[in-house]
Amino acid sequence: MLIYADASDAVARASVERAARQSNIELTSDPGIAEVLLLPLSEEADLVSITEVRSQNPRATLIAHTMVQKQDLWAAAERAGADRIENSGGLGVLLRRLVKEFESGSQRPRMVPLCSVGDVAGRLGILACVQHELGELILIKDQGKPVCLVGPCPHAAGSLASALIEDGVMTCPEHGSQFSIDTGERTRGPADEGLQQLRVVEEDGKYWVVAAPGV
Repeated sequence: MLIYADASDAVARASVERAARQSNIELTSDPGIAEVLLLPLSEEADLVSITEVRSQNPRATLIAHTMVQKQDLWAAAERAGADRIENSGGLGVLLRRLVKEFESGSQRPRMVPLCSVGDVAGRLGILACVQHELGELILIKDQGKPVCLVGPCPHAAGSLASALIEDGVMTCPEHGSQFSIDTGERTRGPADEGLQQLRVVEEDGKYWVVAAPGV
């Protein structure tokens, strides 16, 4: 298993080096080829690094490790591209477990095709809706890069394939629940929870959604 840890991240690099003595782990300085990305998370400035490294490798499992108990910072890290948040003190145990899971194939991300980039060029709103075992995968472009939210609506399981997209908000056509396109968070009921958001990558002329391991 090839792991990237920033050269300045002494905690992660030490954990990787210790785990490498007992497991099939190698350390790389190139985030673009790694299977696992380890990045520190202690302040908002770290979110920039998470975003940048994620953009270099959309397929890898990105783990942000921290000793800070701040739920809002954790949520921001997930929005920036982290697949999971882990305690810095437990990285050694985590890495050895990941090796076993990678060897079994259970930790490899799944890539689900959504649509051809050319078919939706220049369009805004809902670009595609794919029924999958993960749920209703809804590809949306309102402002900026495409995002994927997972339906159906958590209120009454209504389809969001024909939802209204306006000013960064998705509105359920059945009962009017609203969700932030940027985060999936509920902004208005009657739904009492938000929607899961999955990463979208452009590759081989298609938009794909990346389902993190365990999803």
